[in-house]
Amino acid sequence: MPLSRRAALGGLGALAFAGLGHGRAHASPDDPAFLSAARASDGGYRIGGLDGALETSEGVAAPVRLHALSLRPDGAEAVAVGRRPGDIALVLDGAGRARRSTFGASPGRRFAGHGAYAAHGRTFLTSEINAETGEGWIVLRDVAGGYAPRAEWRSGGIGPHDVASLGGRVVVANGAKEPKTDPGIRSLGLTTARSNVALLDPATGAVEAIAETEADLASLSLRHVVGTPDGGLLVAAQDTEAGARDRPLVARLAGARLRWLDADPDLLARLGGSVCSLAIDRSGRFVAASGPKGGAVVAFDLRTNDAVGAVAIPDVCGLASVGDGRFVATSGLGEVALIAVREDGAAIVRRRASALRWDNHLAGHAA
Repeated sequence: MPLSRRAALGGLGALAFAGLGHGRAHASPDDPAFLSAARASDGGYRIGGLDGALETSEGVAAPVRLHALSLRPDGAEAVAVGRRPGDIALVLDGAGRARRSTFGASPGRRFAGHGAYAAHGRTFLTSEINAETGEGWIVLRDVAGGYAPRAEWRSGGIGPHDVASLGGRVVVANGAKEPKTDPGIRSLGLTTARSNVALLDPATGAVEAIAETEADLASLSLRHVVGTPDGGLLVAAQDTEAGARDRPLVARLAGARLRWLDADPDLLARLGGSVCSLAIDRSGRFVAASGPKGGAVVAFDLRTNDAVGAVAIPDVCGLASVGDGRFVATSGLGEVALIAVREDGAAIVRRRASALRWDNHLAGHAA
């Protein structure tokens, strides 16, 4: 029997995720479990907070639109990177309530919207794009030294977007072509290069492996990566062909190959040809993919590599795990939803409106 809201609620219990984020060394019980870039009701950009009860709070104001946030492993600090083609990043306290400093992209480059802590929080990685050529770079920044650059490596491709430190490697999603044209990045959208995921040696930056999209999927731009509890890697794509809704959008990395997860064509179409965020639940069995263009979250079972269900949330993008088979999602229209997933389907078990219009990604220390 497909998963119903009543069945999902019955398995939810007493909101076991309500204490998420408070196991961190520097966290306060009043700190939000998740942070996101957002727009307030007055139109200004700021940091938004979300606690385990889906209550929202407004954090520090931001001078520009931000994209993704990264929390330092000890929870004491966070970095919010400007939305591409931005050239500023904000260093925040771990609760997103105060701005400590800022740093800029390297000369002649633009941020790609993402960054990641590495080396137990001692290093911060930024993905950067040469504004003239689209060539990708990963810049290693010294956290204790005010996030000053200390080294840089080629990203292994054109137009990098997401970067992560996963499984003892630096992982880069090189998008190769942008779904939309951004001022200051002239080559993207014109390149014939295929998108890829590159694995870099964390000590030297040497490219250890590259998994490239196949010729019949050349319109896909690989955008985001997430690690699985067993050391695997998943990647999400956006289709740059206008109106395309039938190509696979979530893949496992298998050596130098991408193995695409299966989905019923109707479920796949609900993503609208674009995955904005990926999240893996605490058990490592289920992955959720958000599709703002289609207004849906589609859930996959990693045991079978098949899609198991979808829920409708207009303009949804932000996703995070809140337990076994549990995800929280945020939308650009201000909605916050709790989603339950089982092998027989997905259902929204709680939803509420907020005054914040949430941007693309949720960052937190969830289970």
